[in-house]
Amino acid sequence: MTRKAPKRTLRDTARPFFFVNDNRISYSWGTRVAPGYSAKGILNTAAFTHFDVWAYGTNFVNVAYVNFDHSVPTTPCVGTAQSVPTGLCAGAGGAFANLRSTFGWNELFDTKAFSVGPLSGISFMVGADVSFFNAVSGPSLSALMAGVQFNLTLPYKGYFSVTPLYYQKWEYNTTNLPMSVTVGMGAAPFPGTPDGITQFDSTWGVDLSYFMELGFLPENLQFFSISARASILGPQGLGAPIGALTPGLTRAVSLTSEPIRLTFDVSKYFWGPKYSHLIDVWTAWRYAKNETGYNDAVARGVCLTADGRSNGACTGGGVFYGITMKVGDDVPSAPAMSVFGLPFLKNSDDRLTYAVLPDASSPGQTARTQKQVVAYTHQDVWAYGTNVFRAEFLKSDHRDPSTPCSVAINDVTSAFGASAPCAGNLEFDASLRSSFGFNEIFGTRAFSAGPLRNVSALVGADVRMTRTFDASDKKAVVAGLQFAFDLPYGGYFNIAPLYYQEWNHSIFAYGNDAGNTPAGLGILGQPPYVGTMPAGLTGTIDGNLHFNPTWALEIGYGMELGFLPESLRYFSVSGQAGFYGPKGNGAYGAYTLPSSMNTATEIKSEPIRLTFDVSKVLWGKRYSHFIDAFVAYRYWKNKFGLDAGNPANRLCSFANGISNRSCTEETVYAGVTMKF
Repeated sequence: MTRKAPKRTLRDTARPFFFVNDNRISYSWGTRVAPGYSAKGILNTAAFTHFDVWAYGTNFVNVAYVNFDHSVPTTPCVGTAQSVPTGLCAGAGGAFANLRSTFGWNELFDTKAFSVGPLSGISFMVGADVSFFNAVSGPSLSALMAGVQFNLTLPYKGYFSVTPLYYQKWEYNTTNLPMSVTVGMGAAPFPGTPDGITQFDSTWGVDLSYFMELGFLPENLQFFSISARASILGPQGLGAPIGALTPGLTRAVSLTSEPIRLTFDVSKYFWGPKYSHLIDVWTAWRYAKNETGYNDAVARGVCLTADGRSNGACTGGGVFYGITMKVGDDVPSAPAMSVFGLPFLKNSDDRLTYAVLPDASSPGQTARTQKQVVAYTHQDVWAYGTNVFRAEFLKSDHRDPSTPCSVAINDVTSAFGASAPCAGNLEFDASLRSSFGFNEIFGTRAFSAGPLRNVSALVGADVRMTRTFDASDKKAVVAGLQFAFDLPYGGYFNIAPLYYQEWNHSIFAYGNDAGNTPAGLGILGQPPYVGTMPAGLTGTIDGNLHFNPTWALEIGYGMELGFLPESLRYFSVSGQAGFYGPKGNGAYGAYTLPSSMNTATEIKSEPIRLTFDVSKVLWGKRYSHFIDAFVAYRYWKNKFGLDAGNPANRLCSFANGISNRSCTEETVYAGVTMKF
């Protein structure tokens, strides 16, 4: 939630470029509507949120991974909105990202004219959203917005902001495709759109938010605060030419809101006011009307059943519970020392990256696809170690198609690696690594010797999901040790031997009757699903894979090229590599899977990245690495652990056993990175 920015100006050169850097990790659980699927889907959400104030405004980034229960199933189940029983498919996963940036008029024009009474400022606002689910319909959206934000002060250091805005949205959905592509679940009896993408009419919107500490409570109860947010969007039309889709899918005015969130400041309660909001627990009520614009009075198959009855999936509310923890730098008033005497939050670094991989691969689909990458990276140092969080969205071209197109599953596409009718695949990949230094924990320097700077305990987690037909949904944890070494010119070299455990999902893991119901609905409707499981093997009941624990080794390095002449000291090199041992085929309990699904040692590496410090060249050392351009080489063998050397692996090899080269990725790529 965007918060009020302190009044700062770059004209005062004694002030820093960035004033506030606030980062939080949160987990929440609750129920919400899911159009076309469920009226009360249970949703688990893990999110990373960044908020900063800089010389001319603010930036807000939110990245979230969500997972539904079985009421919002992934492939091959079609969901309860079809008025048929849902099969035992795993719950769908989803990924969200939101960006909002403001540019204050007071700061831009070096004035106080836009602060009058309770009005603390007026700002230009620009933003973008992206989201997708790996449900059978592959719903995803992207949006751009721009407007003017008005910030007002409330008592007890509170704020209220209102932003009228312009809004433009694009959406992908299997149901937008022609029936010939979707095998029974397309835009019948309409022709649909060629690639499943709709571009809606631009419309108006209003965003609102507020926050306030409950400072009027007695002193011994001043641990509570309230906040809220809401987004109202105008009608957006059908998103396609008249006659292409059913008129019932025309989007109406929608409301997405969290009218009230009550937060309890756990850290203030235990450690005092100077640790306020380091750890919060909260409960909130969320309400949606015409979710994502679907009109709950007319949208058959989404908000209404086939006979016109409401399925409750487009309008409704639910209660959420959550916990939030701060990482990285805080506002200037943050405590300088932790409760244990060490500096609590030392520094943090946040970056946005855009890159293009011209020769990426997609196992089972193509050995060559161009992928565009947008990534967010956060690194910080705290009292007892470090935190590194990275999240990226990757958009493929049509050679790596979204659901329902798939060379590996059906004959919709003409040939392996060919351009498919479905839009290009969308992937989400995120990782978190946290270290706990032995020197800091034990108050010693015993774990520093020569170039060895420290030995740390390292823990972390990974998630990955795609919009492809196989509906992969990776979750993994790691734990082990990290050995950190110093390199010349302020460089570093880290090596971490680790324990690795992964869980995932694959359509290939289902038995041959998965998703079928008495109504005969399997994958994408008619005909009933016929699986690929060899005779005598059970598959898993929900398509989930529980891999064996295995070993891993992660390596990273970075160094400025300080040996170059002064006039050329704008370059640095870095690299990373991850080695992950074989992890079985994912069968668990009494379930059995074919040996063709056995995994091999995975090598995921970027052995060299050469970075050019653009901002240092343009503006001097003070702005070093604010803007970087880079070129890198990526090598990824046995991608996702799939055994590229196994002729029986149907994703890595053709039917005749010859490798299709899609399970090894090798490409040179380039990009640009911006610090904020």
